[in-house]
Amino acid sequence: MKSKILILKNDRVGDLFTSIKLISSLCIKNHDIKLYLSHLNRNFSFLFKNIKIETINNKTSLKEKFKVFFDILLNKYDKIYILTPKEFYFYLPLIFRKVKFYAIVYNNKKNNRPNNFFRKYLYKYKIVYRNKINEISYTQIQNKLLDNSEILDNNFKNLTIPEINQNFKNIIPNKYIFFQFRYKFFEELKWNISDIENFIKYLNNKYENVLFCSEIEVNERIKHYNNYFEKKFSIIDLNNFSKKQNEKNKNIFFLKNLLSKDMLLIIQNSQICLAKEGMVSHIAYFLNKKCHNLYNFKIINRSDILHQKISYSEWCKGMKHSFSFFSENFDKSIKKLSKQI
Repeated sequence: MKSKILILKNDRVGDLFTSIKLISSLCIKNHDIKLYLSHLNRNFSFLFKNIKIETINNKTSLKEKFKVFFDILLNKYDKIYILTPKEFYFYLPLIFRKVKFYAIVYNNKKNNRPNNFFRKYLYKYKIVYRNKINEISYTQIQNKLLDNSEILDNNFKNLTIPEINQNFKNIIPNKYIFFQFRYKFFEELKWNISDIENFIKYLNNKYENVLFCSEIEVNERIKHYNNYFEKKFSIIDLNNFSKKQNEKNKNIFFLKNLLSKDMLLIIQNSQICLAKEGMVSHIAYFLNKKCHNLYNFKIINRSDILHQKISYSEWCKGMKHSFSFFSENFDKSIKKLSKQI
Protein backbone atom coordinates (compact mmCIF):
# COMPACT_ATOMS: atom_id res chain seq x y z
CA MET A 1 0.00 0.00 0.00
CA LYS A 2 1.28 3.47 -0.90
CA SER A 3 2.07 5.88 1.91
CA LYS A 4 2.46 9.61 2.21
CA ILE A 5 6.00 10.15 3.48
CA LEU A 6 8.04 13.10 4.73
CA ILE A 7 11.85 12.80 4.95
CA LEU A 8 13.85 15.32 6.99
CA LYS A 9 17.39 15.42 5.63
CA ASN A 10 18.58 19.03 5.87
CA ASP A 11 22.28 18.51 6.58
CA ARG A 12 25.55 18.29 4.62
CA VAL A 13 26.32 16.61 1.29
CA GLY A 14 28.27 13.69 2.75
CA ASP A 15 25.41 13.02 5.16
CA LEU A 16 22.92 13.04 2.29
CA PHE A 17 24.81 10.27 0.51
CA THR A 18 24.68 8.08 3.62
CA SER A 19 20.87 8.20 3.34
CA ILE A 20 20.58 7.85 -0.41
CA LYS A 21 19.91 4.09 -0.50
CA LEU A 22 17.12 4.43 2.07
CA ILE A 23 15.51 7.28 0.13
CA SER A 24 15.80 5.38 -3.15
CA SER A 25 14.27 2.30 -1.51
CA LEU A 26 11.25 4.25 -0.33
CA CYS A 27 10.60 5.23 -3.95
CA ILE A 28 10.18 1.65 -5.15
CA LYS A 29 6.50 1.50 -4.28
CA ASN A 30 5.91 4.99 -5.70
CA HIS A 31 5.07 6.49 -2.36
CA ASP A 32 4.04 10.14 -2.23
CA ILE A 33 7.31 11.55 -0.87
CA LYS A 34 8.47 15.00 0.16
CA LEU A 35 12.14 15.51 1.00
CA TYR A 36 13.54 18.39 3.02
CA LEU A 37 17.10 19.24 2.00
CA SER A 38 19.40 21.99 3.23
CA HIS A 39 21.00 24.83 1.29
CA LEU A 40 24.19 22.75 1.57
CA ASN A 41 22.92 19.58 -0.12
CA ARG A 42 19.99 20.77 -2.26
CA ASN A 43 22.22 20.98 -5.36
CA PHE A 44 22.11 17.19 -5.45
CA SER A 45 18.31 17.16 -5.68
CA PHE A 46 18.68 16.24 -9.38
CA LEU A 47 19.22 12.65 -8.17
CA PHE A 48 15.67 12.29 -6.93
CA LYS A 49 12.90 11.75 -9.45
CA ASN A 50 9.24 11.83 -8.49
CA ILE A 51 10.04 13.41 -5.13
CA LYS A 52 8.92 16.85 -3.98
CA ILE A 53 11.86 18.89 -2.72
CA GLU A 54 11.71 21.57 -0.01
CA THR A 55 14.68 23.57 1.21
CA ILE A 56 15.46 24.82 4.70
CA ASN A 57 18.74 25.68 6.39
CA ASN A 58 20.98 23.15 8.09
CA LYS A 59 20.50 25.20 11.24
CA THR A 60 16.76 25.73 11.14
CA SER A 61 15.39 29.12 12.05
CA LEU A 62 12.20 29.60 14.05
CA LYS A 63 10.36 30.45 10.84
CA GLU A 64 11.59 27.23 9.22
CA LYS A 65 10.53 25.19 12.23
CA PHE A 66 7.04 26.60 11.84
CA LYS A 67 7.20 25.72 8.15
CA VAL A 68 7.88 22.06 8.97
CA PHE A 69 5.27 22.04 11.74
CA PHE A 70 2.48 23.40 9.53
CA ASP A 71 3.52 21.14 6.69
CA ILE A 72 2.87 18.15 8.95
CA LEU A 73 -0.30 19.70 10.33
CA LEU A 74 -1.85 20.35 6.92
CA ASN A 75 -0.58 17.29 5.02
CA LYS A 76 -1.68 14.03 6.52
CA TYR A 77 1.57 12.08 6.39
CA ASP A 78 1.54 8.38 7.18
CA LYS A 79 5.27 8.22 7.92
CA ILE A 80 7.99 10.71 8.78
CA TYR A 81 11.69 9.82 8.65
CA ILE A 82 13.97 11.87 10.90
CA LEU A 83 17.35 11.34 9.23
CA THR A 84 18.81 14.56 10.57
CA PRO A 85 18.59 14.13 14.34
CA LYS A 86 17.90 17.72 15.36
CA GLU A 87 16.36 18.33 18.77
CA PHE A 88 13.27 20.10 17.41
CA TYR A 89 12.31 17.11 15.24
CA PHE A 90 12.00 14.85 18.26
CA TYR A 91 9.28 17.07 19.76
CA LEU A 92 7.05 16.38 16.76
CA PRO A 93 6.04 12.78 17.66
CA LEU A 94 4.62 14.11 20.93
CA ILE A 95 2.22 16.31 18.99
CA PHE A 96 1.42 14.18 15.94
CA ARG A 97 0.54 10.91 17.62
CA LYS A 98 -1.17 9.35 14.59
CA VAL A 99 1.94 9.64 12.40
CA LYS A 100 4.56 6.88 12.40
CA PHE A 101 7.95 8.44 13.08
CA TYR A 102 11.12 6.61 12.05
CA ALA A 103 14.40 8.05 13.31
CA ILE A 104 18.13 7.78 13.74
CA VAL A 105 19.07 8.46 17.36
CA TYR A 106 22.43 8.85 19.10
CA ASN A 107 23.87 7.33 22.24
CA ASN A 108 26.62 9.58 23.58
CA LYS A 109 28.95 9.34 26.57
CA LYS A 110 27.13 11.89 28.71
CA ASN A 111 23.65 12.10 27.22
CA ASN A 112 21.55 10.54 24.50
CA ARG A 113 19.83 12.37 21.66
CA PRO A 114 16.91 12.24 22.19
CA ASN A 115 16.51 10.86 25.71
CA ASN A 116 14.42 7.79 26.52
CA PHE A 117 11.30 9.85 27.17
CA PHE A 118 11.15 11.13 23.58
CA ARG A 119 12.20 7.78 22.12
CA LYS A 120 9.00 6.24 23.48
CA TYR A 121 7.00 8.24 20.93
CA LEU A 122 9.00 7.03 17.93
CA TYR A 123 7.41 4.20 15.95
CA LYS A 124 10.84 2.82 15.01
CA TYR A 125 14.39 3.99 15.66
CA LYS A 126 17.94 2.79 15.19
CA ILE A 127 20.90 3.80 17.34
CA VAL A 128 24.21 5.28 16.22
CA TYR A 129 26.73 4.90 19.02
CA ARG A 130 29.17 7.65 19.95
CA ASN A 131 30.21 5.84 23.14
CA LYS A 132 31.32 2.53 21.61
CA ILE A 133 32.32 1.08 18.24
CA ASN A 134 29.36 0.54 15.91
CA GLU A 135 28.91 -2.95 14.48
CA ILE A 136 27.68 -1.49 11.18
CA SER A 137 28.01 1.92 9.52
CA TYR A 138 25.64 4.86 9.68
CA THR A 139 24.49 4.05 6.14
CA GLN A 140 23.67 0.45 7.02
CA ILE A 141 21.94 1.51 10.25
CA GLN A 142 19.63 3.83 8.31
CA ASN A 143 18.68 1.06 5.90
CA LYS A 144 17.36 -0.92 8.86
CA LEU A 145 14.63 1.70 9.30
CA LEU A 146 12.82 0.15 6.35
CA ASP A 147 9.75 -1.90 7.19
CA ASN A 148 9.77 -5.59 6.27
CA SER A 149 7.37 -4.84 3.42
CA GLU A 150 9.86 -2.46 1.80
CA ILE A 151 12.58 -3.56 -0.66
CA LEU A 152 16.18 -2.35 -0.36
CA ASP A 153 17.21 -0.68 -3.64
CA ASN A 154 20.79 -1.92 -3.99
CA ASN A 155 21.03 -0.79 -7.61
CA PHE A 156 19.66 2.75 -7.10
CA LYS A 157 17.10 2.24 -9.86
CA ASN A 158 14.95 5.06 -8.50
CA LEU A 159 17.64 7.72 -8.78
CA THR A 160 18.47 9.91 -11.76
CA ILE A 161 22.22 9.67 -12.31
CA PRO A 162 23.33 12.14 -15.01
CA GLU A 163 25.18 11.03 -18.13
CA ILE A 164 28.24 12.61 -19.68
CA ASN A 165 27.62 14.70 -22.79
CA GLN A 166 30.05 15.15 -25.68
CA ASN A 167 31.21 18.59 -24.52
CA PHE A 168 32.24 17.06 -21.20
CA LYS A 169 34.12 14.24 -22.95
CA ASN A 170 35.95 16.68 -25.21
CA ILE A 171 37.31 18.85 -22.41
CA ILE A 172 38.16 16.28 -19.69
CA PRO A 173 41.23 14.03 -20.06
CA ASN A 174 40.62 10.29 -20.24
CA LYS A 175 42.73 9.39 -17.22
CA TYR A 176 43.17 11.43 -14.07
CA ILE A 177 43.25 11.51 -10.29
CA PHE A 178 40.63 13.77 -8.73
CA PHE A 179 41.52 15.71 -5.59
CA GLN A 180 39.29 17.94 -3.49
CA PHE A 181 41.15 20.71 -1.68
CA ARG A 182 39.83 21.50 1.82
CA TYR A 183 41.61 24.56 3.19
CA LYS A 184 40.99 23.91 6.91
CA PHE A 185 42.53 20.46 6.62
CA PHE A 186 45.85 21.89 5.38
CA GLU A 187 45.79 24.94 7.63
CA GLU A 188 45.41 22.66 10.64
CA LEU A 189 48.53 20.87 9.40
CA LYS A 190 50.24 24.29 9.18
CA TRP A 191 51.18 23.67 5.58
CA ASN A 192 51.90 26.86 3.65
CA ILE A 193 50.75 27.57 0.11
CA SER A 194 54.03 26.28 -1.34
CA ASP A 195 53.54 22.95 0.46
CA ILE A 196 50.06 22.66 -1.00
CA GLU A 197 51.34 23.49 -4.48
CA ASN A 198 54.11 20.90 -4.17
CA PHE A 199 51.59 18.35 -2.94
CA ILE A 200 49.43 18.84 -6.03
CA LYS A 201 52.53 18.61 -8.26
CA TYR A 202 53.47 15.38 -6.48
CA LEU A 203 50.10 13.92 -7.53
CA ASN A 204 50.98 14.78 -11.12
CA ASN A 205 54.19 12.76 -10.75
CA LYS A 206 52.05 9.74 -9.90
CA TYR A 207 49.25 10.29 -12.43
CA GLU A 208 49.24 11.59 -15.97
CA ASN A 209 46.61 14.23 -15.17
CA VAL A 210 45.38 15.88 -11.99
CA LEU A 211 41.93 17.42 -11.74
CA PHE A 212 41.20 19.23 -8.50
CA CYS A 213 38.61 21.56 -7.07
CA SER A 214 38.13 23.68 -4.02
CA GLU A 215 35.15 23.66 -1.69
CA ILE A 216 31.62 24.37 -2.87
CA GLU A 217 30.94 26.74 0.03
CA VAL A 218 32.88 29.95 -0.66
CA ASN A 219 34.35 32.34 1.92
CA GLU A 220 37.28 34.78 1.90
CA ARG A 221 39.86 32.10 2.72
CA ILE A 222 38.63 29.87 -0.09
CA LYS A 223 38.67 32.82 -2.50
CA HIS A 224 42.29 33.45 -1.55
CA TYR A 225 43.29 29.88 -2.41
CA ASN A 226 41.16 29.80 -5.56
CA ASN A 227 42.87 32.92 -6.90
CA TYR A 228 46.26 31.32 -6.27
CA PHE A 229 45.26 28.08 -8.03
CA GLU A 230 44.00 29.98 -11.07
CA LYS A 231 47.37 31.71 -11.43
CA LYS A 232 49.48 28.60 -10.94
CA PHE A 233 47.63 25.84 -12.75
CA SER A 234 45.64 25.12 -15.89
CA ILE A 235 41.90 25.78 -15.64
CA ILE A 236 38.80 23.92 -16.74
CA ASP A 237 35.43 25.61 -16.37
CA LEU A 238 32.62 23.11 -17.02
CA ASN A 239 29.99 25.84 -16.82
CA ASN A 240 31.00 27.03 -20.27
CA PHE A 241 33.26 24.11 -21.31
CA SER A 242 36.35 26.28 -21.53
CA LYS A 243 39.98 25.31 -20.93
CA LYS A 244 43.01 27.49 -20.25
CA GLN A 245 46.37 25.77 -20.06
CA ASN A 246 49.27 26.92 -17.93
CA GLU A 247 52.57 26.23 -19.73
CA LYS A 248 54.31 25.24 -16.49
CA ASN A 249 51.51 22.93 -15.32
CA LYS A 250 49.80 21.67 -18.45
CA ASN A 251 48.37 18.53 -16.90
CA ILE A 252 47.17 19.94 -13.59
CA PHE A 253 43.68 21.37 -13.94
CA PHE A 254 41.90 23.49 -11.39
CA LEU A 255 38.16 22.91 -11.83
CA LYS A 256 36.79 26.41 -11.52
CA ASN A 257 33.33 26.91 -9.99
CA LEU A 258 32.62 23.18 -10.05
CA LEU A 259 28.91 22.46 -9.71
CA SER A 260 27.47 19.48 -7.84
CA LYS A 261 26.32 17.58 -10.92
CA ASP A 262 29.71 18.04 -12.61
CA MET A 263 31.52 16.93 -9.45
CA LEU A 264 29.55 13.69 -9.49
CA LEU A 265 30.55 13.11 -13.13
CA ILE A 266 34.19 13.96 -12.42
CA ILE A 267 34.28 11.42 -9.59
CA GLN A 268 32.44 8.85 -11.69
CA ASN A 269 35.08 9.01 -14.44
CA SER A 270 38.23 9.30 -12.32
CA GLN A 271 40.86 6.62 -11.81
CA ILE A 272 40.95 7.39 -8.11
CA CYS A 273 39.69 10.14 -5.77
CA LEU A 274 41.69 11.77 -3.01
CA ALA A 275 40.18 13.94 -0.27
CA LYS A 276 39.67 14.55 3.40
CA GLU A 277 37.16 11.95 4.56
CA GLY A 278 33.67 13.29 3.93
CA MET A 279 31.67 14.33 0.90
CA VAL A 280 33.95 12.97 -1.84
CA SER A 281 34.47 9.61 -0.13
CA HIS A 282 30.70 9.08 0.28
CA ILE A 283 29.98 10.06 -3.33
CA ALA A 284 32.79 7.74 -4.50
CA TYR A 285 31.32 4.90 -2.44
CA PHE A 286 27.88 5.56 -3.94
CA LEU A 287 29.42 5.41 -7.44
CA ASN A 288 31.59 2.38 -6.58
CA LYS A 289 34.79 4.32 -7.32
CA LYS A 290 38.19 3.96 -5.70
CA CYS A 291 38.93 6.63 -3.08
CA HIS A 292 41.79 7.38 -0.73
CA ASN A 293 40.84 9.26 2.44
CA LEU A 294 43.06 11.77 4.21
CA TYR A 295 43.07 12.31 7.98
CA ASN A 296 44.90 14.85 10.12
CA PHE A 297 43.72 14.28 13.70
CA LYS A 298 46.16 14.24 16.61
CA ILE A 299 46.48 11.24 18.91
CA ILE A 300 47.51 12.20 22.45
CA ASN A 301 46.14 9.35 24.54
CA ARG A 302 44.11 6.12 24.36
CA SER A 303 40.87 8.07 24.62
CA ASP A 304 41.71 9.82 21.33
CA ILE A 305 42.36 6.46 19.67
CA LEU A 306 39.01 5.08 20.84
CA HIS A 307 37.21 8.25 19.72
CA GLN A 308 38.63 7.95 16.20
CA LYS A 309 37.80 4.24 16.01
CA ILE A 310 34.20 5.01 16.97
CA SER A 311 34.04 7.79 14.37
CA TYR A 312 35.48 5.48 11.72
CA SER A 313 32.93 2.76 12.57
CA GLU A 314 30.11 5.28 12.15
CA TRP A 315 31.13 6.87 8.86
CA CYS A 316 33.52 4.56 7.02
CA LYS A 317 32.96 0.98 8.15
CA GLY A 318 32.48 -1.33 5.18
CA MET A 319 33.48 1.29 2.59
CA LYS A 320 36.91 -0.31 2.07
CA HIS A 321 38.57 2.99 1.14
CA SER A 322 42.31 3.21 1.80
CA PHE A 323 43.56 6.07 3.97
CA SER A 324 46.61 8.02 5.18
CA PHE A 325 47.30 10.08 8.28
CA PHE A 326 48.94 13.41 7.47
CA SER A 327 51.03 15.44 9.90
CA GLU A 328 52.77 18.81 9.95
CA ASN A 329 55.82 17.13 8.43
CA PHE A 330 55.34 17.43 4.67
CA ASP A 331 57.96 14.85 3.65
CA LYS A 332 56.68 12.19 6.04
CA SER A 333 53.11 12.75 4.87
CA ILE A 334 54.11 12.36 1.22
CA LYS A 335 56.07 9.22 2.05
CA LYS A 336 52.98 7.71 3.70
CA LEU A 337 50.81 8.62 0.73
CA SER A 338 53.28 7.24 -1.83
CA LYS A 339 52.69 3.72 -0.49
CA GLN A 340 48.93 3.99 -0.97
CA ILE A 341 48.19 5.63 -4.31
